[in-house]
Amino acid sequence: MKSNVTVIAIVLAAIVVIAGAAVFFLNNNSGSEDDLLEKTALPVYGNVNGDTTVDKEDVAFIQKMIDESIPLNDYPFADANRDGKVTSEDISIVQKMISGQETKVWFVDQYDLVAGKYRYVEIDYPLRDIVTQNADMLLLTMLIDADDQVAGYVANLDEYPNEFYKVIHNGISKQVGTTARYIGASDWVGIKNLDVELQEKGRQIGAIVVHSKASLGDYEDDILAAGFPLIFLRCTDPVYSIDAALLLGFLMGPEHAAKAATYTNDCKSTIDEVSKLVEKVSDKDKKRFISLCMICYIAQNESQYTNLGIQAGGKSMVGIPGNSSERLQDVEAITKYNNKIDCMVNCTTKDCVSITPDVLWEDTGVRYMAKSTHYKDMVWINMSMPVPCRVMYVASVFYPDIVTKADADSYLQNTVDKYMPYLHNTVSDGYFDVKTDMFTLITYQDYLDYKGGDDPEEKVTSEINAKLVAQHFIDNMDLSGYQGAPYSIGEKSNDQEAQVLPTSGKYYLTVKLYKDAKAKFEATKADYESKIGTSSKMGGTYVAIDVDTGLTDGIGYYVNTTNDDSIGSMYYAGYIKECYIEIHLAKKPSLSESDLKAIVDALWGTDGTFSAVESAKKFNLSLLGALDYPPYTVTADSNAMKAEISCATNAANKHYYITYDNSSDALVEFLNLKDKYVQKIGTDYMGGIATAVEKGNFEDGFGFYGQAVRQGGFWMLQFVGYKDGCFVKIYLRGNPEFNDQNTAELVNAVAATIG
Repeated sequence: MKSNVTVIAIVLAAIVVIAGAAVFFLNNNSGSEDDLLEKTALPVYGNVNGDTTVDKEDVAFIQKMIDESIPLNDYPFADANRDGKVTSEDISIVQKMISGQETKVWFVDQYDLVAGKYRYVEIDYPLRDIVTQNADMLLLTMLIDADDQVAGYVANLDEYPNEFYKVIHNGISKQVGTTARYIGASDWVGIKNLDVELQEKGRQIGAIVVHSKASLGDYEDDILAAGFPLIFLRCTDPVYSIDAALLLGFLMGPEHAAKAATYTNDCKSTIDEVSKLVEKVSDKDKKRFISLCMICYIAQNESQYTNLGIQAGGKSMVGIPGNSSERLQDVEAITKYNNKIDCMVNCTTKDCVSITPDVLWEDTGVRYMAKSTHYKDMVWINMSMPVPCRVMYVASVFYPDIVTKADADSYLQNTVDKYMPYLHNTVSDGYFDVKTDMFTLITYQDYLDYKGGDDPEEKVTSEINAKLVAQHFIDNMDLSGYQGAPYSIGEKSNDQEAQVLPTSGKYYLTVKLYKDAKAKFEATKADYESKIGTSSKMGGTYVAIDVDTGLTDGIGYYVNTTNDDSIGSMYYAGYIKECYIEIHLAKKPSLSESDLKAIVDALWGTDGTFSAVESAKKFNLSLLGALDYPPYTVTADSNAMKAEISCATNAANKHYYITYDNSSDALVEFLNLKDKYVQKIGTDYMGGIATAVEKGNFEDGFGFYGQAVRQGGFWMLQFVGYKDGCFVKIYLRGNPEFNDQNTAELVNAVAATIG
């Protein structure tokens, strides 16, 4: 008999993925369990012939093996109960699977398919009352209409009411936790409480279904001790997620198995078709790409986001080992791909709703990607779509002359109509049209069209964020006595251009990025120089502002008028790198030299005038004695401009420290870190919650502390502060609990050493 193995081969990716309705017949003599596992989409013991179901053919062959003494090694999946021999008991188990009767079933989950590590699991069949972890796993159950067997789920669905409309309203499934990527402390409590509720009804949790070991957080041992079966399914992988749906549906019994088979067959045939369409593209014409997630994180080699592009026929150029992602922390992290890629695939989850392109393209998180020469080649894809649909859309980006966006739209619409019909209940006209009712892909051209068809002024590549500079000015300058007070950040301020404006009047601070900020400044400088020394119409003479600044260059003038309505008025402009700053303020009855110094210093402080190393030496090192990796010392290379107090060991590549930086250039890092810390407050920090640490005795500053619950229970403190021209960064780890009191004491102790 001939083999009928459906092979999805993406030649472009230089890989061959076995993901179809893999069928190998009895005379194939697979010879080993590993061979079988590589070929079957349904690795269930009892599925002797390795097709997509367990049926009478499997019963017949087990009987033949018994009658003819065929070795078990030739067909290891014939051993349905995994007792090491083939007997009538195996036939009985298979017959119960066929009819949906209760029995024990063994199968192989998708623990680590990349490394070829197999994990054998036994569950009570049919599988009932499962708990799923993460949103993609929950969506997987919905696509095969199996959410009625989901007793509880751990997923944060608040931002995705349309995508998860069905499970939210099915009256069966219960949200037992909200952590997005792993099981945290509160989630584990929710799972245990759910099991108590089920036991009161004579039931129990049938299994906890997760994506990876990382999804378990710190609770793998607790889960196993509680006796909950664990099932690993690659619910986000472009190909393995299809097999995951087939396996999960089968385990839930014949009715769900039939629905899962229909869904998986549709998915496989479509991906197989896409593969055949693009496999003829020559190697030199492959689309080179990197993938991103969470706006500004770059996906690693084995990440689901990278696999998405590979499955669509692209060639990954990321070159970073691992299966997770890394936050873009500097320009080089993205510019190193300049002229090496054709596209950036930015994966973001935005629910099954329509959004405008500016929501993505004007997000402050894209400032690093904007520095890439391939910025306009970036495309945003909505991860709220089923995984196979994502593949179709990315293929339409890579090879639009082969797979069109219309093809992808048609496939997604068919998927919605057939497997997600509940979405029709989420729109007012009763019909969910994927072309108008949800975001699927958004390109730079879509953004231009939304803006009116013209390319807006290109974003300037810079480490400097204009809005953060403006906010720094407000935080460090007391404007209560100035005309037009109170002042606030302008509503349209962003990373490229920001304003500080009064409630009334003509006064302002403008911060704007230019490709050539120096040229902009020079034009202003010429205008200001023409005013200095001349007389004001309201009395008085325009006088040059002679104040030191940390800007590359700056110039200004002021006048204290002498008429009856006396008022002091000033203008100042300066630049540093790509940032141009201009300010106009007024104060009654006049401006003093200290006022002018305070204004210019708040724009961009000068270098510290004291020794950084002497400040570091003033710090009481005994305050760090209880922290991890003592003792702490002032490093030998510390000097007047930069100094560091660091731990004695660089254990496990960890480096904990307090740094002093007297350079005004450090303001940029200070502003960016402060903004990052502000956004962190109240959110997850490695299993704990980030709690604010205020500036204390610093002129400006902010930080947070939190417990790294899922990495051993240690505590972390991160803080950045500014005082007298010195920028301080604190990064410390300890097992004693950090709290409001001891973190404030430590921060103030550092501040006391400055000056």
